[in-house]
Amino acid sequence: MPVRMTDVLLRRIAILLVFSMASISFVPPLEAAFVPSGESSPTHLRLEDMSTVQKILEHKLVRERLKALGYGEAEVKDRLDQLSDNELHRFATQLDTLAPGGGAGTVIFGILFIVAIVLAILYLTGKRIVIK
Repeated sequence: MPVRMTDVLLRRIAILLVFSMASISFVPPLEAAFVPSGESSPTHLRLEDMSTVQKILEHKLVRERLKALGYGEAEVKDRLDQLSDNELHRFATQLDTLAPGGGAGTVIFGILFIVAIVLAILYLTGKRIVIK
């Protein structure tokens, strides 16, 4: 029985859909837990927020930029101490969203994902790469 062109096309579309649905199904793992009331005290939250800000301030580029703007380390610390708990929390939250990028794992996964898509497209179209 001869293979019709529509059968081949449907098979290729099905394979493409499987690959696309598999790539969409990657969901980052989330964890949820109850927070004890002792850890949600304002002083504990302030210490957490202050450590988040301190981690960002320890980066070499941030320190150099602050020095270029004329801020010394003591002046930055004084200004941070003057912030209210709410202001410090908002600032630390905004710093978390300004992360400069993912880790090496994210980059490697992205590259492998793109390579897999290109290989799938080449396989589905019947093309071959020949290096001489």
